[in-house]
Amino acid sequence: MTEQQKAALDAGRQKFSSTRQPKKNGRKKSNLKGFIKQYSVSKSDVDSIFQNLIFNSSVDELKELVKPANKGKQPVIVVLLVSAFLEDIKNGTLHEVNTVLDRIYGKATQQLDIGEEKNDIPEDPDERRALAEQIKKEIGAWRGADERE
Repeated sequence: MTEQQKAALDAGRQKFSSTRQPKKNGRKKSNLKGFIKQYSVSKSDVDSIFQNLIFNSSVDELKELVKPANKGKQPVIVVLLVSAFLEDIKNGTLHEVNTVLDRIYGKATQQLDIGEEKNDIPEDPDERRALAEQIKKEIGAWRGADERE
């Protein structure tokens, strides 16, 4: 590579700065967000579409929606959702259905049981106080061992 070619290559590799920015900077705007804003699509609209499209349609009706002749007539999101549901039906899973429901309604809260069983905690207030004192002593001994190390 000649010096002239290297110089031309380096000229094309100039670093971006606050004054030198690319023509198309930033993330592309979401078409879906634009559609939702433009047409004021609400959560109840999504609920209605979901209910009418998925819960009130037979498998044959859903297959009809995504046939090549009909795909061009449907919104892309409908084609994608229906295709995903039909794939789930074919595979005998609920992976795509769960993903879509999580996206629309949010994931269900999960409760973690990290405590002891209730049967291990004494009912008698005096026994509870004695247990609390024992725990405090054990924590103090444990902390003391850490400080000595």
